[in-house]
Amino acid sequence: MPQSFKPKSVRELLTEMKDVSDLMIDLAYAAVLFESDELADRVHELETRMDKLMYQIRTIAAVVTRNVREARKITGILQVASAAEAISNATGDIADLVRMGIEIHPVARDALRTADEKIAWVEVSEDSVLVGKKFYELKLPSSIGIWTFAIKRGKSWIVLPQKNTEVHVGDALIVKGPPDGVAILCKMAGARREVWAPERRLPSIRKALAEMRDLSSLMVDMAYSSILFRSREIAEEVIEVEEKFDKLSYKLWLATFKAAKWERNVARLNGLLQMVRSMEQISDAAVLIADVATRRVGLHPVFSRALAEADEQIGRVNVAERSDFVDKSLKELNLWTTMGAYVLMIKRGKRYMFDPSRRTRIRAGDSLIIRGSQRGVQKVKKAARG
Repeated sequence: MPQSFKPKSVRELLTEMKDVSDLMIDLAYAAVLFESDELADRVHELETRMDKLMYQIRTIAAVVTRNVREARKITGILQVASAAEAISNATGDIADLVRMGIEIHPVARDALRTADEKIAWVEVSEDSVLVGKKFYELKLPSSIGIWTFAIKRGKSWIVLPQKNTEVHVGDALIVKGPPDGVAILCKMAGARREVWAPERRLPSIRKALAEMRDLSSLMVDMAYSSILFRSREIAEEVIEVEEKFDKLSYKLWLATFKAAKWERNVARLNGLLQMVRSMEQISDAAVLIADVATRRVGLHPVFSRALAEADEQIGRVNVAERSDFVDKSLKELNLWTTMGAYVLMIKRGKRYMFDPSRRTRIRAGDSLIIRGSQRGVQKVKKAARG
């Protein structure tokens, strides 16, 4: 094995693949929501970046394989690479709907607007408190739960701005997060919040598609996390979420076929179903990634060592009635500061709340998916159990 080979790069590659997958999904949905060819073009630029990452990880797999036994342990990581490619292709297909001018039924955009995790276009005014500030100074993710994944500045684009990126007058921030966070950012930017009224028709399609949008993003994030943090329990959660996703998908297809009988422009429903098919491919790819974490066949030592270097951990815990968490908001608990972990998702009955708002109050029986330092995750688990 060449001396220059560094096992740690495996973790870096997987982390970057996760980040690029998340970003491609966000940009693809944003391209549909804002009917933006430019955002769709950014998705295809990232496809090229993902291709390079997959080539690198497959090269590493080839380098470390010396016999049949090791080859069997390599299959898991190659499965992750294939799933990442499927996510990349699916988001590219969504972007192509915009680039090719294929009309998508308005209910699709209504669904993206009503999803729990909002995507917003926020323009920065001249008198905004954001002007001249760098993102590390603003601390938008930790303070209001908002992530900026792209900036349109004049005719140019900044995809995934860095901590040192400075906000300028006239910038259009493309962001995601909870509704209250978006409202706060609009106020900070001196921008008006989008006012819209959903169509009264096709409410069942709108509701199902909104939830599928949230679940598809959640599944990809959790699937990669199950590999990076070697968490079988999170992988099993992905498989459980897929069952709900598939039920929603069945209902949506059925409702769409029924709607076709009354719809004047059936072509718009075709565009909607093409988008749904891509979302199904994203969901299936997430399950393929999670499947690796549930296998009993171990990973190749090179990959195992690289993944074991993680400082972070992810875990799941049910909130007991006697826990001090009950009836407190995430803002009041301030878990990141007090315990070194944060809530990635809340499962409440049959509902999944991804990236919950800081106003969200914890209830007894809630199932929390938490991420943070190993010690922080254990602290949260202990406190949640009372």
